[in-house]
Amino acid sequence: MEALQIKQLEVAEVRGSTDHDAFGWDDFTLDEGGAADARLTQTALSGARELMGVALDVLPIALLFHSAQGVLFSNGIANQLLESEPGALIGQHLLDFVGPDDLPLVSEALSEALARHDHKTSVEALLRVARAERLCRLTIVRLPWPGTPLAQVVIHDITDQKRAEASLRRLTIVDELTGAYNRRHAFYEGSLYVDAYLHDGSPFSLAALDIDHFKSINDGFGHAGGDCALMHFAAACHAFLPTMRKSDSAMFARIGGEEFVLLMPGMAESCALAESERLRRQIQQLEVRHGEQSFRMTVSIGVAAMSKGVRSFEDLLARADGNLYRAKHAGRNRVVGGMSC
Repeated sequence: MEALQIKQLEVAEVRGSTDHDAFGWDDFTLDEGGAADARLTQTALSGARELMGVALDVLPIALLFHSAQGVLFSNGIANQLLESEPGALIGQHLLDFVGPDDLPLVSEALSEALARHDHKTSVEALLRVARAERLCRLTIVRLPWPGTPLAQVVIHDITDQKRAEASLRRLTIVDELTGAYNRRHAFYEGSLYVDAYLHDGSPFSLAALDIDHFKSINDGFGHAGGDCALMHFAAACHAFLPTMRKSDSAMFARIGGEEFVLLMPGMAESCALAESERLRRQIQQLEVRHGEQSFRMTVSIGVAAMSKGVRSFEDLLARADGNLYRAKHAGRNRVVGGMSC
């Protein structure tokens, strides 16, 4: 079947998105070869216009009817989403709005839908609207009408949905007060690094951190002062992560109260001890301002690294906690590991 060729398209003054000229099928001059198919298509489209014109236009979803050459119909929601006046989309092509990275995917989906009956394709793509981009899910299916193939394109704007999903996911893995990862996520990631060590010997070290005399901070400055100390401590640790050597994916997490962990994949214990000592010195220099008051704090750190006797993240954390206990009993404000620092 020879494709429908668009030689001329004249859109008269649009009186409303459901007016005669908001549909593009009566405005085409057709080449001779495709005239029979085009007449069948026009008949089907005209029937849909008479029976469902208003209903299609007020549907709460963005809807396009699309031939191989371009858009023949767009409803009101599609006009709003693509920021176009009623009738302005007629003759334009869906690919005109698709971001460059998604062009091949959407082009293939549209071509497949036009070529095959009963074939529905759903793809996600960035649509460029004015100066913004919206992430949309495009559901494309060929219409069961005779004549020139036409596809129905339903466009769902999922930008806000994806943002909400990302925010919800963040809430499930991040501690609300400090912005550090939470205990659950630390154990999940830590278990992956332990598995990697057991599989191929990839180095992995862990530091357990505990703010010294935290109860005294709470007693002296109230719980608000304690929260302030936790937030300043976490901010300092987050700022420290990008400066760490030999570990480009270190992770900081709060696992309870004033207890934190620092996951250091790819790092042997000697390097982990050196980095932990550098962090300890930075925390010691930190001044926390709370209202008109200020105070300083220190941290004790226990370090442990994967070895043959460690079979789980819980085992590794127990070793790091044991070294943390030793640091506390040796006078606090120090780093202790299985090796001397």
